[in-house]
Amino acid sequence: MSEAAPVYRRLLDRPSAAGRWEPWLQYAAALDQSGDWPGARAALLHAQTLAPNEPAVLNYLGYGDITHGGDVPKALAMLQRASALRPDDSAITDSLGWAYFRTGDLAHALPLLERAAQASPENAEIGEHLGDAYWRAGRRFEARYAWRAAQVVADDAKDRDRLATKIADGL
Repeated sequence: MSEAAPVYRRLLDRPSAAGRWEPWLQYAAALDQSGDWPGARAALLHAQTLAPNEPAVLNYLGYGDITHGGDVPKALAMLQRASALRPDDSAITDSLGWAYFRTGDLAHALPLLERAAQASPENAEIGEHLGDAYWRAGRRFEARYAWRAAQVVADDAKDRDRLATKIADGL
């Protein structure tokens, strides 16, 4: 995806992109996929200035900050706001659950991750998050079941291998 970032960057210079948050989100995703989280974060912050209450932007920025060691309370607040704006979005529900998991709050994390996994059983990342939370909660059988389900729908061999290791060894 590293080839996509320069293309999106050029698109942002077009007059048709002025004032629109969507191209900035796409550019951020391309930068993130190429391993440039600081650049992706800057693009997401720009998208947020254009659309401060856009759930997709809040979700990406909050999840990214949780994953990449950003300001956890701010990230959690963004994810809570995204969830309030779009409560039925399984990706946002997963992100909020994952944020609670990462902060050690399994009581809040588990119901959210379970709801996200039920809504999107085809999403391997959500299934893996649920398995990780079950494992931390001491629910080993359910963790392995969630990881196996995630492994079945995982597209990437690297993801399937990582899940196989979790199934065999746990976290």
